[in-house]
Amino acid sequence: MCRWASPRRCSRTPSRTRRRGAPTTTHGPRTDGLMSARFRIEGSQLVPDERPGVSPQSPSGLAGRAGSYILQPTSPDLLVFSRSPAEGGSLPTPRVVLSGDASGFPLSDLIAFLSQSRWSGIVRVQAPSGERSVVMREGEVRGATSDVAADRLGEVLVRLGYVERAQLEAVLREQPPSKIGRTLVERGLLQAHDLFRCVTHQVSEIFHSIVLCREGSFFLVDQPVEDKLGHNIQLSTQSLLMDSIRKIDELAHFRKRIPHSRLYVLRKGPAFAKLEPDEDRVLALVDGRRTLLELGQACRLSEFDVTKVVYGLLEGGFVSLSDKALGSPVPSMSGLPAVRPRSIMGIPVVRPSSTGLPAVRVSQSGIRAITAHQEPPPVVAVSEVVSVFNRIFREIATEVAKQGLAREFIASANAALSGQALSSSPVLAGLSFAADGSLSETKLREAYEQHRSSMGAEPVVSFRQALSDVMFFLLFQAGELLESRADEDLARRVKDMLSTLGGG
Repeated sequence: MCRWASPRRCSRTPSRTRRRGAPTTTHGPRTDGLMSARFRIEGSQLVPDERPGVSPQSPSGLAGRAGSYILQPTSPDLLVFSRSPAEGGSLPTPRVVLSGDASGFPLSDLIAFLSQSRWSGIVRVQAPSGERSVVMREGEVRGATSDVAADRLGEVLVRLGYVERAQLEAVLREQPPSKIGRTLVERGLLQAHDLFRCVTHQVSEIFHSIVLCREGSFFLVDQPVEDKLGHNIQLSTQSLLMDSIRKIDELAHFRKRIPHSRLYVLRKGPAFAKLEPDEDRVLALVDGRRTLLELGQACRLSEFDVTKVVYGLLEGGFVSLSDKALGSPVPSMSGLPAVRPRSIMGIPVVRPSSTGLPAVRVSQSGIRAITAHQEPPPVVAVSEVVSVFNRIFREIATEVAKQGLAREFIASANAALSGQALSSSPVLAGLSFAADGSLSETKLREAYEQHRSSMGAEPVVSFRQALSDVMFFLLFQAGELLESRADEDLARRVKDMLSTLGGG
């Protein structure tokens, strides 16, 4: 997921990518080996997993845990032991501080609470479709990881139409997945700001998949997030939650006929009507022996997307559903009656919840608003906001200039700015970066005064957010041009500058 890069940068990209995240993901902190210790149940015994291909277990996994424990009743995917009597104490991070059943607890409420309390750490969800995580710092989303093929950056680029499948496959034959973004940009097949847009979309889609999850287990991992600006992406958690409304609405409708994704899809007859490309791809693989989830994996579609496609095929009479594979005497389930669910993908339709977490108003449409009030950044003078952000922009450009890439960096930033790829705020319209990386302070102040009446109840906060969007893009671009130490030093300097405005 690199951009254009110097040869020195290219030589070390693989190790840096591993530090920041897997090829299928945006970047996120790595977890301690203890977090992945594996055990299995043999009969009624819990034993270390020593099968071929499984890493040897460290004896420290259960060290100091001698005693009597109660096995708590949980979902089939989760085992919880609690010491009785409790002895107290704590362990160093990373550690799980909260876990639960994704089908019995609204993850939207949990994430809303974490956002409101400005929590830092990792939210990890293990579901039948795969494992996904969201990295949070001070309540905002700073990255995401996933082992689901449909979440890979290359798949996102193809789905959004930025590259052709053939172009992606050609790059993958020559480069590892971790270098897809940079290679496409270097070959002129993708603009740097379009790559940034796709990476933020990738984070959003992983987030939405977590919010929509209704099966499996979730974990809150109290793990320090690097004291740098993450991987230079920051998304508003509250905005992401609100963006989930459409998918929750649609999924509630789909679930009337498709209760879950483990149902087998059976073909009913030849398709004479013209189908959409995704419908053609899915229908071609329908053989009665694949579940809906397996079809999605084969077609590189998310669980939500394949559910939507199969629902359309059901409505058109092309397929039916069964809880058994082809050949089973179990009757088709395609005519399931509409059921009014108590929850939509784990989000209760009616509450208030008794969880004690900040309320999330819901209806049949799902989330409507997070009622817990989040303190906005302190309001400061517009001139001070402009001055601080321009110092940040110049600092980033100066650091990139040391690599001899200032001209390309500024040109790419101006292309993104002119195409409104960084922010839709009208205060940025018609602006461009000077050679030193700054924006015209006079034009920024004039644009603010011109548009302040349309910028909501807190126009200075909206103005600051627009400039923050620009800052994160510049850091994202610079991140692949600098050596690790220089990158981290730059991030610390930027963080110190930003702190002068207050509100972190």
